Amino acid sequence: TRESSQLFARALDELEPTPLTTQGTPRAPFSSPDGQWIGFIETIPITLKKVAITGGPTLRLCQLDGPSRGATWGDDDSIIFATALTATGLQRVSATGGESTILTTPNRERGESDHLYPHFLPGSQAVLFTITFTTGGIDASQVAVLDLRDVKSPPKILVRGGSQAQYVSSGHLVYTAAG
Repeated sequence: TRESSQLFARALDELEPTPLTTQGTPRAPFSSPDGQWIGFIETIPITLKKVAITGGPTLRLCQLDGPSRGATWGDDDSIIFATALTATGLQRVSATGGESTILTTPNRERGESDHLYPHFLPGSQAVLFTITFTTGGIDASQVAVLDLRDVKSPPKILVRGGSQAQYVSSGHLVYTAAG
């Protein structure tokens, strides 16, 4: 049998959840900055989609070139995502859909394997992400920030030995390290 799953939303003052999707295999949900949309990955075929928080039809945004490795929705109405295809690094697409563009490519001369787990910083002018390396495993990972106003400049390394960083409203950076 074909695997299936659903996305639900539940208001905190209600007991019953509202189904957002009714078919397919949605995974890895993330929300728009205004909380009105839920972005997600459809696994068969691997596609980036969105659905209103109130439910309704799902809207296709773009085809992905491999399994998802994180996505983030900026207040500039763009979505930055990563996939398991190591040739592409971070990619961006409009939240209204269209063709994706490649933002970063792993630097093979430095031993980089991939760029994963993007997270917009407030103002959507920069994005945090994880750089993985061909040797050293997850302990060799680095948390970096890319200035989206100058994507040709190399990213700035913030943390060595960390991954999956997120900015929190207290002004702190939280990330995983050493398990």
